[in-house]
Amino acid sequence: MSSSSILVLGGPDCGKTNFIGRLWLSLNSRRHALVAIEVPPNIDYVLDTAEHLCAGRFAPRSEHTEARRDFEVVVGRTDGRSRAKVVIPDISGELWKNAVESAELDAAWMEAMGNADGALLFVRVGSEENIEALNWVTSGRLLAKLGKRAKSGIPTQVMLCELLRFLELKLARRTNGSAPKVAVVVAAWDSVDPATSAKGPERFLAKNYPLFAGRLQDTTLSTKVFGLSIVGGDLQHDDAYREQFLEGSIDEHGWISACDQGGDNWVKNSDLTLPIAWVADL
Repeated sequence: MSSSSILVLGGPDCGKTNFIGRLWLSLNSRRHALVAIEVPPNIDYVLDTAEHLCAGRFAPRSEHTEARRDFEVVVGRTDGRSRAKVVIPDISGELWKNAVESAELDAAWMEAMGNADGALLFVRVGSEENIEALNWVTSGRLLAKLGKRAKSGIPTQVMLCELLRFLELKLARRTNGSAPKVAVVVAAWDSVDPATSAKGPERFLAKNYPLFAGRLQDTTLSTKVFGLSIVGGDLQHDDAYREQFLEGSIDEHGWISACDQGGDNWVKNSDLTLPIAWVADL
């Protein structure tokens, strides 16, 4: 059995915690490409997150603590042909943010990156933690007239570029000599309008995070972009969907938007294990 350590990284409020809870529900359902071969130990926080999601609530943002809560699970294909131990180290969004701002990362986490076989890099549509890169000549005057202050800190797309740089520096090439894989996951993809959804998350990144989108085209890593909906719809603003969700009349909660093999169309797939399967070559 092979072992794949997969980093899940991104800034605060980017959707990592809810994804891990939803990933466990998908693995445990045994209905998708990957299934859980064994029940992993010490997954109380994952089960708590899953419970929140099943009740129609998103889990609260995780806070960084000294106690690590790595998620480790043995997964395999439903056809039984291959399996791997997937380890997702517990690294908070605040830690990644601080690492980018200070250009320093604790030695233990640097080691975790060096031992990883690939990564999932998250950015969430509409997060209050997202910081836009402003044109201070024009935007500063406009905000002053409106009596508002711009958010301080490193713009989100700059932080994403720095996280990608960390991965380029630390992820080792695979045993077959191929480049490490990084899946870029655009969370809350169900919240975009139909026209944006049809064009796909790559076009969304190009429009809203052009620096990062360009960086993805100039990297030593193998990258692929996915759209992600944790619960399949808008639980906060769509009362009809929320009612169906809580009644259990929706067969599959959540989906992945992935580009088809032809590379022309973005297709919804209820299998939320797809980014993990792609990164781990399963």
